[in-house]
Amino acid sequence: MLPRAHRLVKQKDFQLLAQKGKPFYSPLFTLKVFKSAREASQFGIVISAKVSKKAVVRNKIKRRMTEIIKKMPASLAKNKKVMILVKPVAATKDYPVIKEELERLFNKAGLLS
Repeated sequence: MLPRAHRLVKQKDFQLLAQKGKPFYSPLFTLKVFKSAREASQFGIVISAKVSKKAVVRNKIKRRMTEIIKKMPASLAKNKKVMILVKPVAATKDYPVIKEELERLFNKAGLLS
């Protein structure tokens, strides 16, 4: 689990990102990025039941993504709120594919330095 300072927890933050966040697309994810006043970047992962009906599968994807984000905090940009929307195709992919795609999408959004 990400430290609380790096997590999006408020519903209004998710709504703000959904409405005003700049989108970046990939085959597995959609990334919404918005500038924040906080120094630390915050992340929220959204996985709907359309990805998989089984909570076990959704939680497994979320744990993998959280671990990937935790391993790259030094190179992540500051002052950003990021919402990651997972597409149903991601349920069939394994860890290296998810990691590569997430890093490519972060790079495309300018979140990696």
